[in-house]
Amino acid sequence: MRYGAILLSIFILLSGLSNVSAQDEIETIQGLELDWEYDFGDTFISTKPLIANETIFVRTSTSTPNSGPAGIYAFDLDGELLWSKLNYNPISNDMSPITYVEQGQGDCGVWPDMLVIGWANGTIEALHPDSGAKFWQQNTEVLTWGITGSLLIDSDNLLVPTRTGLANYCLSNGDINFDIDIGLGWRNGVSKLDDNYFLGDEMGTLWKVSKNGNTTSKNLDIGKIRHAPLVVNGKLLVHGQGLIDSTIVLVNPDDLSLEVVSNAGPSPGIPLIFNDSIITIDSNSVKRFECSATCNFIDQYPFSSNGESSVVFDEMLMLPRNKVDGGWGLFSLNNSSQIIFNELISTKYDWYGTAAPEYQLVGKRQILAIGNDNGNLQVFSSLVDEAVSQQFEEETIETNYTSQIMTFFLFLFVAISGIQFLKENYKSSFQYLIIILVVIFTFAFNDIVAAWSSYISDINDESKSAEELWDDEWPEEWRGTQVAIFEFENQTLVSGGHINNENALELTYQSSENLKISVQDSDTSIGKYIESFNDIRGEGWIFFIDGSEAMVSAQYAEINSDSIVHWKII
Repeated sequence: MRYGAILLSIFILLSGLSNVSAQDEIETIQGLELDWEYDFGDTFISTKPLIANETIFVRTSTSTPNSGPAGIYAFDLDGELLWSKLNYNPISNDMSPITYVEQGQGDCGVWPDMLVIGWANGTIEALHPDSGAKFWQQNTEVLTWGITGSLLIDSDNLLVPTRTGLANYCLSNGDINFDIDIGLGWRNGVSKLDDNYFLGDEMGTLWKVSKNGNTTSKNLDIGKIRHAPLVVNGKLLVHGQGLIDSTIVLVNPDDLSLEVVSNAGPSPGIPLIFNDSIITIDSNSVKRFECSATCNFIDQYPFSSNGESSVVFDEMLMLPRNKVDGGWGLFSLNNSSQIIFNELISTKYDWYGTAAPEYQLVGKRQILAIGNDNGNLQVFSSLVDEAVSQQFEEETIETNYTSQIMTFFLFLFVAISGIQFLKENYKSSFQYLIIILVVIFTFAFNDIVAAWSSYISDINDESKSAEELWDDEWPEEWRGTQVAIFEFENQTLVSGGHINNENALELTYQSSENLKISVQDSDTSIGKYIESFNDIRGEGWIFFIDGSEAMVSAQYAEINSDSIVHWKII
């Protein structure tokens, strides 16, 4: 019986002093209206923007010695700049895609939600997505440039294609597992198939790296490999860049033998899987292949694109046209296996570009973010139409059969109570009414308590952010995780690095076990009550969530992924 809140989006017209601006003239893409835009100055948007946790992350790169600093920027969905991190010691072409890592734990330890960024100056950084604060940092070798390819998350490991090889780091703290030298790479992302990692280099060599760092390799003789090999039905699809053309091959991961799938145009972009097909792009055309044991050419359409492409609106392919007059190609694939060109989208900022668009459905709001080599970011948005909204709700709402059965009996008791009332059997009617109220209260108790907690929190909101409550003496790996504090009269014990606890009681149990603190609790009509920690009762214990005193049982006090729960003795 949970009731979702209806969020109203308030659009604010920002003054001319800000780089963000709302638009007088309406531009639209597939029914989405231009919402806001941002000018990054003398830099270019080098890779696809990323939408995560209602935040839009954008990375920029320098292109000349006189360009502005490279950077990572975080915006809310309405265009407010939340934070930015600028690299004043950049090397041209920071093109490694932004990697968002959800909180987790493994043999390496525990980590919170993170943004992992590889820089062309060889630095790899793990940042807090809410603030840009640094969790950890490592440095890799630079030969002209450093990291330019896509990273890979493998359980609790981070695989980084460096300029000279492949490095494996622990996600929780950045400790290095291995760092091996192979060939020199450029935009050479890493992929995983079975228990091995695969990446290519500028000489056309495909490298196979085991989890313990052992390597085997083979020169495919197809030119430069500038993308992460695409895993397709147990094989690897690689699009190699030659001097005047390119070659698409399918590689057996066991012995690195290959079969040529097709020849293609010059300067290929990054292939992707779309609607059970493989899409490749280059300066001449967009091609479609269907792959099972082998890959078969299906169709192509003339179009020039050399970077990334994205699936948008669930069923369409959108990619930048890398020409002086720019624009964005929008394609779809029909049942007859053709590539259908829908339109060339034009904006007032049309220019060269290789960064893919980012599209997401956030709640019932569609968001499309596009950027080009002139540093122009445009964000389009629209509420989902009623038909799509209904489909979205049908796909996301799970049927609760227990609730349906209880609803049936409630209606039955209401009917009986009404009949008894009409017959003037008031006592009997009242008895049925009491049964109805008891049943409703029993099944709605958790929601009533949660709603009461939310109401009390709203009118007595003294909560603070995790950054405000942060103690500099705590380990950095605790940032962005859940922390519990137990304040006794003569000492204070703290446990952090916890994840996935939904309420204060779960975090309290987990933290007390970690600190070897004994807990005594009792069941009450309003939830679990903590009687003592380490057999110390005092006048009772109270707790605070993010600096605000809780007004309900810890069992029903919901917490966030980075909440701080503080227990104090009275």
